[in-house]
Amino acid sequence: MNGSINNQTGFTLIELLIVIAIVGILAVVSGSQYIQLKERAYDLDAQTSLQHLYRACKIYWGNNSSTSVCDVSAVSGPSYGFVSSSNITISGSGTESTFSATANHSASTNTLTINSAGAVS
Repeated sequence: MNGSINNQTGFTLIELLIVIAIVGILAVVSGSQYIQLKERAYDLDAQTSLQHLYRACKIYWGNNSSTSVCDVSAVSGPSYGFVSSSNITISGSGTESTFSATANHSASTNTLTINSAGAVS
């Protein structure tokens, strides 16, 4: 029978290549978004640690004097409850009017700062 119809089903090579290209593009786009979101999460962890330090220092100044110098060692432990994340490096100190501290997550290149008003930048 020379007039028989070819009933093969499946995808052509071109269709498969187009699907692979689309999946590749989606992977590249989502991968870069993932990296940005991950760094933002690390920075948020550092910001939260700074805010906790500031709140603990506010309690410290209330219990002592606003001219007392507050730093990480003064408010760490059960008295003031400050505990920093293990991946965060925090430094800084000051009185209630001169307080300033910085924080950096070990997996982020950004350094965040908090001032005596409690504003993080």
